[in-house]
Amino acid sequence: MRSIRRSQLISMYGIGAIVDFPNNEALMTCGLDVWPEAIDACPPEFLIVEERLQKRLMVDEFRLPPDYRVQAKGVNLPGMKIPFVIFPRWHYCPRCGAMEMLGLFGEPQRCDGFTFSKGQACNTLQLKRRPKLIPVRFVAVCAEYGHIQDFPFMEWVHGKSNITAECRLRFSSGRSVASLAGVEIICTCGKTRTMAFSFNEGALSKIGIKCSGLRPWLGEFEATSENCGHELRVVQRGASNVYFPHVLSSIYLPVWAEKSKRPVIEIIETKHLWERLKNSAQNGKINLTECELICSIKNMHGLSAAELQNAAQRRLDGDLKWTELENSPDIDNKYYDEEVFRHAEYEALCEGRGNVESDLYSINIPTQKYDDPIYSYCSSITLVHKLKETRAFYGFTRLYSENSQSMIDKQKDLKKNESINWLPAIVVKGEGIFFEFSEFKIAQWLEYAAVSGRISKLIDNYERICNMRSMTHRKINPRFIMLHTLAHLLINQLSYECGYGSSALRERIYCNNEIREKTMNGILIYTATGDSEGSLGGLVRQGQPGRIEPIFIRALKKAVWCSYDPVCMESRGQGPDSCNLAACHGCAITPETSCEEANRLLDRSMVVGKPDDQNIGLFGAYIQNIFSKYSI
Repeated sequence: MRSIRRSQLISMYGIGAIVDFPNNEALMTCGLDVWPEAIDACPPEFLIVEERLQKRLMVDEFRLPPDYRVQAKGVNLPGMKIPFVIFPRWHYCPRCGAMEMLGLFGEPQRCDGFTFSKGQACNTLQLKRRPKLIPVRFVAVCAEYGHIQDFPFMEWVHGKSNITAECRLRFSSGRSVASLAGVEIICTCGKTRTMAFSFNEGALSKIGIKCSGLRPWLGEFEATSENCGHELRVVQRGASNVYFPHVLSSIYLPVWAEKSKRPVIEIIETKHLWERLKNSAQNGKINLTECELICSIKNMHGLSAAELQNAAQRRLDGDLKWTELENSPDIDNKYYDEEVFRHAEYEALCEGRGNVESDLYSINIPTQKYDDPIYSYCSSITLVHKLKETRAFYGFTRLYSENSQSMIDKQKDLKKNESINWLPAIVVKGEGIFFEFSEFKIAQWLEYAAVSGRISKLIDNYERICNMRSMTHRKINPRFIMLHTLAHLLINQLSYECGYGSSALRERIYCNNEIREKTMNGILIYTATGDSEGSLGGLVRQGQPGRIEPIFIRALKKAVWCSYDPVCMESRGQGPDSCNLAACHGCAITPETSCEEANRLLDRSMVVGKPDDQNIGLFGAYIQNIFSKYSI
């Protein structure tokens, strides 16, 4: 049996990803059409309800990927599996090199013992069993629409020569040459060619091969008249750029539940019961009779129907605020929509909303209880004791982390059946610290002209990448660069202080790049896991008065000098796509799981300044004044 964790099915091993299993097996995760219960009603235990995120992605519901259960008494839904197809289809014998193209379905085969004129053949050896064929390590991908197909070995070897039915290929990997020139493809007709230069841009176009628009994860493995026609790039099947999963997340905001008890919350969060309550409303008022009926069915002893009615009414009245998304004036700009989406979270965290009985419990602490730099630079700190995050998988790209496809177009590549209107997702729970920074301090800092001049090169690099890859253009300002970099510095420091590894901490940046009217200056640093152990208290404890100030100062002090300085500080572009300035693995880079921006758009000079200009950083003057007060 081949096993994959649920969290991997909405990230690195999601739909369309190539998964390398033990024993030299390479399989691709299939589309939603063939997932268990794909077109049926979702079993309640797999249903995830997150209305804000459902509205954002325009789907009816989210579902947990099914877990495999062994058949036994009392076990519900046993034997559920996620289907895979064989990809790449080209396989070869590790002993004799005989190549064969397999079908998408079935199990890997063994060498058929074909005899070549040169080289050792498996049928001439005294073998009890011939070796299993193993997948080749070369595939061809389309950056525009995420298509993928087998490397055209036949065409690569023969070029413009005719390919006959008798042609049979042999894979030969020489030990004397470690480069691609040491990998040779030999045909029985006498034609041979190495893999040298196959990775060059336009290499396949020169032999007349363009993208055929194939989607093996949906069963499409043969070219049709509706070919894609875009350029193909050759990559290794295990390369990190073969698959970039796109995941959208949301912090659950049950602000209506602040005055409710747990049994009431559970009823309102049950999808079919909430639908009954919502449908019972007349003139915008929840029907008390329906509440009494539900209470009697659920045997809610000690709780009145009035309590249920009041809580349901608060939810119906729109405390969630996600309905604002319906009136978004710029629905084609995903960055605008994301800011609108996050503003409700920002307000809830700034106010310390939630209830110990619900899935959001936060306490806002005024900065008067803190010492500097928190007192001077923050408006407040919110200790988030409980939070629930829903992470939904909605698509993927290849070769580059972004392409020209919209969010809805990416979803279409996950299934063929248009009646499937759900997406796979997982729910994680955790804790966090939310920093709300002073708008006055930031506005004062932004008045310094050198701040904008400093990041102009970074913005130019980013816009060049957007133009080259037909990506949606995005407004980037110094405020965002500063908040993002500061989040990385705090994650790296908190990992030493709270007991969590840096890969277990995540950032969520709240900054208004697109919408000037709704100012957001916040950072949420949180940890979230797939089980109830996501909230251990270690992170929240570090956010208490008297604890967070020295942590903050140590993070700033470490950012003043990087082990790669002065090269790092004086960089004009480094990191992915040259979209960082003073940020490298020695100072501000975090694990990929922690960063929302793939470790791009970072510059620590926006936080701590430069040696020759401290004022270019928000905290530059503060560090200059008190640098000798604390030790690292």
